[in-house]
Amino acid sequence: MTLYMKLGGRRAFMQAMPRLQARLEQDSCFDLSKFRHEFEKSDDLSEFLIFLFGGAPFYEGKPVTKLLSPVCPSQEVYQRFVDHLVAAFFDGRASDEEAELRNLMERLRPQVLNPKPVAPVLVYSAKRETLSA
Repeated sequence: MTLYMKLGGRRAFMQAMPRLQARLEQDSCFDLSKFRHEFEKSDDLSEFLIFLFGGAPFYEGKPVTKLLSPVCPSQEVYQRFVDHLVAAFFDGRASDEEAELRNLMERLRPQVLNPKPVAPVLVYSAKRETLSA
């Protein structure tokens, strides 16, 4: 069973997002001026977490570096984000799934804090007639 299912599925994720937003807004370490869109208009954060925790086979939203790097610029702030995420799901109660969630977020840490630049890809175009035999 995936962590997604253990946590309660999509309904649990949709209920946790407002709690996460409220916690982040109350923490002075976070500047949500540019991140508020992720909670109010975009589902990228919730959809990415659903994917990460095993609830979806793919994720087509914003890359994780663009999603979390602006709000988590340092190790300490990222750790606080993870703590708030845990609190949004578990609300202070101990659970085996908490360790699993923290482990997944720890494995994600390098992509958020040290994103590697991606080399540009050359794209060539050809006329349709050239491609036909």
